Amino acid sequence: MPSAKMPLQFQSATTVPLSDHERISQTITPENVGRALSALHRDGIVVLSNAVDIEHVDKLNSILSSEAQIMAKLPTTHFNDNSSDGKPTGNMSQGPPLKPELMYEDIWANGPATTVISSILGPKPHVNYVNGNTALGGFNGARQNVHADLTFNHGLFPFAFVTNYYLVDTSPANGSTEIWLGTHRDTSFADHKNCVEDASGDELKFGIKEELLEARREYAPPIQGEVKRGSVVIRDLRLWHAGLCNPSPEPRIMLAFVHTPWWYQCPAKVVLPEAARELVEGWSKRDAPVVYDAHFVPADLDHTKVVFNPNFSSANEGYLASLPDLPRGFVFGKDERGKMNA
Repeated sequence: MPSAKMPLQFQSATTVPLSDHERISQTITPENVGRALSALHRDGIVVLSNAVDIEHVDKLNSILSSEAQIMAKLPTTHFNDNSSDGKPTGNMSQGPPLKPELMYEDIWANGPATTVISSILGPKPHVNYVNGNTALGGFNGARQNVHADLTFNHGLFPFAFVTNYYLVDTSPANGSTEIWLGTHRDTSFADHKNCVEDASGDELKFGIKEELLEARREYAPPIQGEVKRGSVVIRDLRLWHAGLCNPSPEPRIMLAFVHTPWWYQCPAKVVLPEAARELVEGWSKRDAPVVYDAHFVPADLDHTKVVFNPNFSSANEGYLASLPDLPRGFVFGKDERGKMNA
């Protein structure tokens, strides 16, 4: 934690408004890159507004919102119910459609967002995770534990960013995320409850240690902001945050794409239909390229049954050897490496 516990100068997430030209051309000016990078380094999060075609957002929301209640009843659906008392939060994983005609480039490979991320992570960031987060309507009171999306020992510098696309205007009235600004700058795996030798994959046990939350709350309390649909939110994966309940009647849907550097060697693969190969591989050849580490399968894929596998780990032995001397932790889900437990 910082030695000087002074109130943060900034207690709201920075929004960088993009021009219509930037949105249509999927470019971003150097000035807006500078604004976005300054906010990301300082706060761990930035919002690029007017980044996505509203028609694309509304089309996806129409599809996914109509499926939300059906998905909530499927045994294959993963719920993010890591609340302190174990009560349901109404927070579930719901990924985007996997038909090529619905895999919009300004969401799957957003030019302004990729340019900003590449300015920190280096060229051609890799995407190994595609999913979404839905706050079902009609929930009151229950909330997630404050956490970072990391359950394992990790670096003390930027190594992963998630882009989030809210499909509706989002505020505290329908479950916007609680954010602890600046926590990415001085955190490590030691701040997590499951930083122990016998860590398991029990979601109820993961999150930031309570004493650290109370200490930080004294000088930098969390915020719950507002995001307009058509925006892209870029967040450092180390940032502390929590999903809050959605008391409104309609689901609040947010898509998520995790980016890591080209050298990071995350073992996870995004499972995609063969029909999307040409589209996806074409994105890596653009001016602001993004590379999907994908496993293509010949059949159509039902996006409502995508397996929840948030594996953001690295297989780069040089990087792993330089990590702090802490327990390794674990990775949710299974892949070719299995769990990271020692």
